[in-house]
Amino acid sequence: MEENIKKYNLFKEKFPQVRENVELSQFTAYKIGGPADLYLEARDSYDIPEFVEKALELEIPYYILGGGCNIVFSDVGFEGLVIHNKANGIEIHGSRVVAESGAILGVVIAKAREKELGGIINMVGLPGTIGGAVYGNAGAHGVEIGDFVESVKLFDKDSGVKEEGPEYFQFSYRSSILKKTHEIVLSVTLLLPPLDQNDAALEVVKFRAAKQPKGNVAGSFFKNPRANESAGFLIDKAGLKGTREGGIEVSLLHGNWLMNTGNGTQKNVVDLARKIKKEVYNQFKIELEPENIVIDERGNKVDI
Repeated sequence: MEENIKKYNLFKEKFPQVRENVELSQFTAYKIGGPADLYLEARDSYDIPEFVEKALELEIPYYILGGGCNIVFSDVGFEGLVIHNKANGIEIHGSRVVAESGAILGVVIAKAREKELGGIINMVGLPGTIGGAVYGNAGAHGVEIGDFVESVKLFDKDSGVKEEGPEYFQFSYRSSILKKTHEIVLSVTLLLPPLDQNDAALEVVKFRAAKQPKGNVAGSFFKNPRANESAGFLIDKAGLKGTREGGIEVSLLHGNWLMNTGNGTQKNVVDLARKIKKEVYNQFKIELEPENIVIDERGNKVDI
């Protein structure tokens, strides 16, 4: 503990704006998470490498927090530094949209639409940041963010800042190479087609608004196991809507959404997710894979 205090004090000398013992629940969709030992906001994407390099130098564990829509923190908190990416600048030059990684995906879509740019309009309603969207190759209604990536600026703890084209990311269903390399997205350049005024964009917006629940929920908890078969359908078919563990409940409106009804804990999320996974496998012999990330107080991934 004394060693941690010494490290933290050295970090605070470098970055006096850092805050201590900040509750993480306020920044996440599930409203779950205890205090971070250290909490620092990045208002410019190029602040992130500086923060990370100092944390590495002092051997302080760190976690980059974006929109908070797919993360379940420990109720104990996080023993280290949480860097909250709030770098949200957006520029549009012709058909190119350049967004800092902390920009909210919905805002990027809205800004593009103002300039009569389409492509990503089908992703209206998806939560999170553009950086997180690239990391997980977010998508909806047959469209994925990877389809429109022209280039991405990344920070690698070994090689520094670099820029890569779309082929580097090996985009696949809800995945990219970043899940293996753990490089940090700093900014994204999208190349978008003109907006088709006759497309079904408004119907997409109406559909998502009607079918997906409001409240303390994040995005879909599980990945769809196959392109033509949704996790939500399987969970519904298994009779699991409304199933509850403590304060966490499977939404009655959408089977793949877990809701915090007010006093839910990380353990409740884990127990309910494991129950869902087991029951779906028992009934259909299909193994559901989590899309949300659950970590313990040291940043280790919790298996579902």
